[in-house]
Amino acid sequence: MPEQPAALPTPAPTPDVLVVGAGPVGLALAVDLARRGVAVRVVDTLAAPTTESRAIVVHSRTLDHLQALGVLDAVLERAVVSRGMELYADGRRLAHVGFDGIDAVHPYSVSLLQTDTEAVLTARLAELGVHVERSTTLTALDARDDGVVATVTAPDGTGATIEAAFVVGTDGARSTVRHLLGLRLEGSFAGEDFLLGDVDGDHDYDPSCFHTFFSPGEATGLLFPLPGDRARVFAQLPPGVDPDRPVTVEWLQEALDERGVRLRVREAHWLTRLRLKHGQVPRYRVGRVFLAGDAAHIHSPAGGLGMNTGIHDAVNLGWKLALAVASGRTGALLDSYEAERHPVGADVIALSTRLTRLGTLRNPVAQRVRNLVLHLGLESTSLDERLAARVEQQRVRYAGSPVVAGHGRTVHPGDFLRLPRTQVADALARTPGHLAVVLPRGWPLHLAEGVTELVVTEEDEDALTEATGLTHGGIVVVRPDGYVGLVGDDPKTGVAQYLALLDG
Repeated sequence: MPEQPAALPTPAPTPDVLVVGAGPVGLALAVDLARRGVAVRVVDTLAAPTTESRAIVVHSRTLDHLQALGVLDAVLERAVVSRGMELYADGRRLAHVGFDGIDAVHPYSVSLLQTDTEAVLTARLAELGVHVERSTTLTALDARDDGVVATVTAPDGTGATIEAAFVVGTDGARSTVRHLLGLRLEGSFAGEDFLLGDVDGDHDYDPSCFHTFFSPGEATGLLFPLPGDRARVFAQLPPGVDPDRPVTVEWLQEALDERGVRLRVREAHWLTRLRLKHGQVPRYRVGRVFLAGDAAHIHSPAGGLGMNTGIHDAVNLGWKLALAVASGRTGALLDSYEAERHPVGADVIALSTRLTRLGTLRNPVAQRVRNLVLHLGLESTSLDERLAARVEQQRVRYAGSPVVAGHGRTVHPGDFLRLPRTQVADALARTPGHLAVVLPRGWPLHLAEGVTELVVTEEDEDALTEATGLTHGGIVVVRPDGYVGLVGDDPKTGVAQYLALLDG
């Protein structure tokens, strides 16, 4: 008799958090919540995971977060490492932007199919005892002071309700959660038009780099190597192209040729035409309901920042929801999600808009000036490294956040903590709470519940002492998302004061 598949565990009838949308952002959030012991349910209207591989680039800072979530090795097994960007115009290389020089644990990006990213996160979520409830569509939200009642259509077509303490909408650019909240994306809605495809093809470009092509016209081409002979290619379309023109391999090949992309398509695995707008919701939080990822912000694919920004949203929100569930407090800490992430979303939209405009200059003189500036400017190591760090999202920081405190010299509250010889992300993966670096090492100190001492190497201790200015001793508290929450000169009272700040 054939072995019967194991029955899936019954979802918690009243979860702490209901996540609506099982793309990479929703899955990352659910993993983060589940590993912190939060009862979470994930629903998605699709009957099966998507076969479309829209987001393929995972940037350096996102790799730090995936390491803390416990999925980095599985991601790297399926990915191609990219160590820089090549820029071209008029058939020649303009400049190389290297990632190797950025100050990061992982000084590179990787490219893999979104389907693989989702598969890795789904498997990790299953290890934690949570399974995506598919063919389940959200139809209504009733937000109350003490929780949220979500009405869903179940797989059998019947209606059901789910009561949760919090709801997070990670359901994409056409978000039902956003619509039910009465929020709209605000921004530039002229839109951008792209052909894109995942193709097998022949080319001689460096497989360890992304490639951007400024064509003689006003449109840009992009090529991202993927595992094997596959590549993701974009061809930006100028205004006025027939919106009903069928997408074919022939049209894609023609568009690539026009943009100077020397790739011969052998087979197309996925072709589509993507019309994107730039927009952001004015609020990421409405009471006990939150928005993250494309539900909160959409923008051009320039820079490959979309999924990465969404995963950062999830990692920022996850630990805050876990503390709110444990404490029952819903004030300053949860408000800080919007305070920290809304400016980052706005900055990503601005950056992707500038990158797009840079590639769509119409005036030939302006194009020549652009090409010369890029060629000469990116010969500068400092400019090259600043641009690389910006694209790799290594410059994201939460200075001025309402839930960070203290001051430092070159390491400040709100900065991401990178220590060359101490794996902070591994420590966060083992201990999904706050970490504290006590300076000097060995100071006898009883830390508060939920805070674990991170023992660093002697070299890292010396470097951190200098960077924070704590030459007479002190404490550095690392938040569960890897950012510095406190730089304080009194180890005895600093942690208590910081935790009181989180309580609001």
